[in-house]
Amino acid sequence: MKMRIIPLLFAVPLLTGCTDIRSRLSPDVLAIETGSPARAAMHATQDDAVFSANTENPMLFREALRQEAGAEISAGHLSLLLVSGSPAAVLPDFLQAQYLSPTCKVLYLPQDACALLRSGNAPTAGQLDAAAAEGMLPYRTAGSVCGDLCGGSGVSAMPAYCGGRLTLAVFDAEQVCGMLSEQACRGLALLGDRWESFSFDADGAPCTVRHTALRISAAEENGVLCFTVTGSIAAETANPAAAQRILRQMLQAAMTETAGAFGADILFLRETAVRCGIPGSGDCGQAKWRAMLGAAQYRVALR
Repeated sequence: MKMRIIPLLFAVPLLTGCTDIRSRLSPDVLAIETGSPARAAMHATQDDAVFSANTENPMLFREALRQEAGAEISAGHLSLLLVSGSPAAVLPDFLQAQYLSPTCKVLYLPQDACALLRSGNAPTAGQLDAAAAEGMLPYRTAGSVCGDLCGGSGVSAMPAYCGGRLTLAVFDAEQVCGMLSEQACRGLALLGDRWESFSFDADGAPCTVRHTALRISAAEENGVLCFTVTGSIAAETANPAAAQRILRQMLQAAMTETAGAFGADILFLRETAVRCGIPGSGDCGQAKWRAMLGAAQYRVALR
């Protein structure tokens, strides 16, 4: 009798475990629309289905989706978060609650993030990875985006899908400030140095960047703060003059469209200024640093 009872005792926890697994859904993509009410949608990997629901607060998305899907929601395996509305109202709280990992991809949509997820036409985490690998966008994750909001000037940038193309949206705690040009996005990718291949058209001649050695320095000239990109870029092209001009334009746009236009310190310019001994750069508040960036000059001096 004892030999017959033992296998049954082992079977009880196994069956219980299987029941728990079946009653829990793990979304790989989550969409959040801030507002009143907020709205949430998720793609469930187990069922290959999309569930959506209204919620009073974005932080309550799991309960709202649980009622809609009829299963507990585990948010620990997200590969992509889509946000419409205010990214600053979602990202810091989600990270603190561990609904997101710091390495999770994030994407801003001007509107209707949930509808785009339901339609199946939303960009994927793989497309964001491919854009970063090709030097079309800098490598940005939930952790790096929130780091900008907490430090620097309190202004950040995250990948965005607008007008049918991938770009970067600049935002602060209150609002989305604007979108960056393709040149600025490529310049940020070039300075980030996380790309695998970097090619572009140099006035009809293909150009491929092979190696970069770039740095940003800070100095005060006649009372004006000035940031300068120096170094060298090795590239293969039949039109070196055009290639140099376009590369300079990319780097210039990266600084002037982020720090100059919006006061966004996503290039760690405060750390650069402190290292270079700029007075007041290390102990001023975010608003003051944002104003200093807006009044600064930006230059590119390549070899």
